[in-house]
Amino acid sequence: MTGAVPAAPSARVPAEPAAQGEFASVVEYLVILEDMIISEGQKDTLDNEIVEKSLALFARLQRVIPLLQELGNGEINHTVRRLVMKDLNGVINPFLRLGGEAKTKNRRMLLNGLRDVDSKISEIASTIEHKDLMELQTKAELIHQRYSSSEL
Repeated sequence: MTGAVPAAPSARVPAEPAAQGEFASVVEYLVILEDMIISEGQKDTLDNEIVEKSLALFARLQRVIPLLQELGNGEINHTVRRLVMKDLNGVINPFLRLGGEAKTKNRRMLLNGLRDVDSKISEIASTIEHKDLMELQTKAELIHQRYSSSEL
């Protein structure tokens, strides 16, 4: 494979307290996956594109997970746990066990899996953003009604 990954310290996003409860095992597993990808990249058994896209996805998940506590949607929480613990695990680990030639031939499958997980995270982020927008509109309307000129 081409391009070694530098041995620089990992740019991990520390888990926020909100993520410690329900998502503690998910955050912990993301750190394990991140370490595995960095290690394989440093051994030059993964190319830079796979390493970069994997690490970007892990960082994105680390940012979204704390927001899920506020959203309070059990179905979305379940989906995110499944995305990390089963789906990412199910595409990354078998790929890492492949030999050099098999990795080269099947790298597109891994990249497609990462892309699909990233797409699902985008949907979830949109749901969170929509909820935030609805809250903003509600609060802004309330403030406007409360402090409009009619109360002067």
